[in-house]
Amino acid sequence: MKTNCLSLLLALTFYCFIVPGEFSVAHEYKITPESKLDPICKKAKAGDSIILADGIWKDVKFKFDRLPGTDADPIRILPQTTGGVTLTGKTDFRVSGTHVIISGLVFRDCHSVDDVFQLRSHEERPAENCRVTDCVFEETSDLQKSKEESRWLSIHGTNNRVDHCYFAGKKNKGTTLVVWVTQEPGRHQIDHNYFGARPELKENGGETIRVGTSDVSELVSATIVEDNFFHRCDGEAEVISNKSCENIYRRNMFEQCSGALTLRHGHRCTVDGNAFLGQGGNGTGGVRIIGQGHVVTNNYFEGLRGSSARASISWMNGIPNSPLDEYAPVRDALVAHNTFVDCKVTMEFGVGASKKQSVAPADSKILNNLFLPGKWPLFKFKVEPKDFQLEGNLLQSQSNDNRPVNFERRELKLRRADDGLMRPTRSSPLRVKVKSPVKTDIDGQPRSRTTMAGCDQPKGSQITWPSRKNCGPTWVQK
Repeated sequence: MKTNCLSLLLALTFYCFIVPGEFSVAHEYKITPESKLDPICKKAKAGDSIILADGIWKDVKFKFDRLPGTDADPIRILPQTTGGVTLTGKTDFRVSGTHVIISGLVFRDCHSVDDVFQLRSHEERPAENCRVTDCVFEETSDLQKSKEESRWLSIHGTNNRVDHCYFAGKKNKGTTLVVWVTQEPGRHQIDHNYFGARPELKENGGETIRVGTSDVSELVSATIVEDNFFHRCDGEAEVISNKSCENIYRRNMFEQCSGALTLRHGHRCTVDGNAFLGQGGNGTGGVRIIGQGHVVTNNYFEGLRGSSARASISWMNGIPNSPLDEYAPVRDALVAHNTFVDCKVTMEFGVGASKKQSVAPADSKILNNLFLPGKWPLFKFKVEPKDFQLEGNLLQSQSNDNRPVNFERRELKLRRADDGLMRPTRSSPLRVKVKSPVKTDIDGQPRSRTTMAGCDQPKGSQITWPSRKNCGPTWVQK
């Protein structure tokens, strides 16, 4: 018995000395606005926490530099109590390193800096696998000067996530949230955020989200923007400005936004399963298409009142051999299985056409969509698109006769569902003969072998849409 106890003691002693990491204790570093961060950042190890003392922090310039978190043991930056720290004034908050989670902070009425929050501490030190969650970015005062330009959150590096945050009230020039694109695909994720009201800026620079810039727009970002709620984001014509390649925008709710999800630069992006609800608001738009290989599928558009660049689907004219900052011609786009209800301009072709902007949209497909335009004309043409395939599209039988294409008319029998969308019933006559290239519907349900037009299969479960209740921090009243 004594021999067994002695052996066990020796084994434990050996394990503790030889593998100390298994027994390392996480540390908490409590800081105030006057704290020096360099010593803390150098001492911090995976699993540690940096805790900000509750209170109002004004004109803070902090760099959390090269924090070495791991997937299993991230480093956390958080307030003493959730929502207990408000950063304001000339705040410049920077974080770099790996696997760092920043949560529960409030950035309110910040000004006079280019970027309030950056996921990098230096141009050569971006963040990787970091997360900004449960934070608030808002402007509640009218102190901002209209000529002052700033961004609230700039994402650099790779594989970072921004989720369950609240953004509202930005009045000055500058994009609310920017993804910066480099040679290496960023593969960031932006999800479950609440993007609240942003008043009209009356000039460029009022985007809510921008992914890339024109000079790098041929590069792949592969960023995913999903399950976010956008409400009255009226800063400018581009609620989202895509300026890079192979990004995905899916399952977002756009409510009363005077603007459009704009594929401004870049190619091969996907816009799938989103809802655009204009509720009759002026300038409310859908998707603007510029560039090559874009896919717009399974989206629901209703009550939009925009036209031209803010039409439900806006097909832009391009420029021959276009410079990166101009308009690349539309080629090889797929617009399929979307549903359009009571939209002022369902589709407009050749937007921006001029002697310079002379290349018409071409070589694209409009397949298996449902159109219920009501009293509105269906399409507008500034130019004739070239080599388009229009098949399998259905038009509500009572629609306005002033239509430019001979779509098949049917009594579509859509009904208002619990989620507020007009959805088909089991008796809705939606079968079409055109084989579908789209494998799922707006709810993510597999499509049947029999092709049904529109965004929704008339069976199966429905998704829970992004809303005020399930997006943004749970502790914030929206």
